[in-house]
Amino acid sequence: MKAIVLAGGHATRLWPVTKDRAKPLLPLGDRPIIDFIVEELEEEVDDIIVSTNEKFASDFEKYIEDFEREARVVVENQGSEEEKPGTIGAIIQLIEKEGIDEDLLIVNGDNYLGFSFSELLEFCRHKEAPVNVVYDLERLEMASSFGVVDVNGDRIVDFEEKPEEPPSTLISTGVYFFPSHRVSMFKQYEEHFKDSEVPADEYLDEPGRLLEWGKDQAEIFAFSFDGDWFDVGTPEGYLEALDAVMDGNIVHGETDGCDIGENVLVLQNAELENVVIENSIVFPETRIKDSEVRNSLVDSHSEVVDADINDAILGKHTSM
Repeated sequence: MKAIVLAGGHATRLWPVTKDRAKPLLPLGDRPIIDFIVEELEEEVDDIIVSTNEKFASDFEKYIEDFEREARVVVENQGSEEEKPGTIGAIIQLIEKEGIDEDLLIVNGDNYLGFSFSELLEFCRHKEAPVNVVYDLERLEMASSFGVVDVNGDRIVDFEEKPEEPPSTLISTGVYFFPSHRVSMFKQYEEHFKDSEVPADEYLDEPGRLLEWGKDQAEIFAFSFDGDWFDVGTPEGYLEALDAVMDGNIVHGETDGCDIGENVLVLQNAELENVVIENSIVFPETRIKDSEVRNSLVDSHSEVVDADINDAILGKHTSM
């Protein structure tokens, strides 16, 4: 079995923190987000491929080396976000480039997933059919940001990508399994749409669009779980994932006269003096003095003095 960990996005919703940093490499405690996925995959699959863009390829190679992970990097044919082939397009490229014809697990590399891959794969082997991992958000107003799933038992009978009026709170988590005899669905999907009037940047975008089409071509099943799941695509989701992972605060930088609340990560060589801080991340080489920081991300090499920061993202080299 092969696993593709998707890590090629430019994560514009978290800019400027992700302007020069891949979102799956953002820290969750003492580890990058992607490591929670790769570590467990090592026990379950034969070949782990991190699919990313040229801009971040060397960063992922360094991660693999530093953490001694059994994985390899493959670069997508893209430049900017505008030139990105779409997630489905990148998967099709990779299937063709690698000649993949065995069981295939596809995982978004920027999510925190609170389920066991071994349990998922046991379910997949039993079904011998495509499987989408789903999660009940329990909040209808949030579901429109995701692919929304309708099931009959554990079979997917309908799928709609980011509907304006979601019919349910059951959403796709961006984890997909295709048995070897169904990997060809990607090429069949591309062939179906390439001569249609649907723009390529639409049908080659989110993998959920393949499920919209594929549910009428084959049985597709839903694997649901009750553990934690966080989409690390927004500051709120990122900080919620951090809270789920950390057992108490992690402070590697220096703090002097600080009031440190819950869910705080202060990275190496950061310096805080007379700071009230809670539910926030301070990146390396940052200096904060006589300030309050709440629900915020403060990127590296920033200088913050006598400021009240709340619900903010400060990019590198910010001075205020």
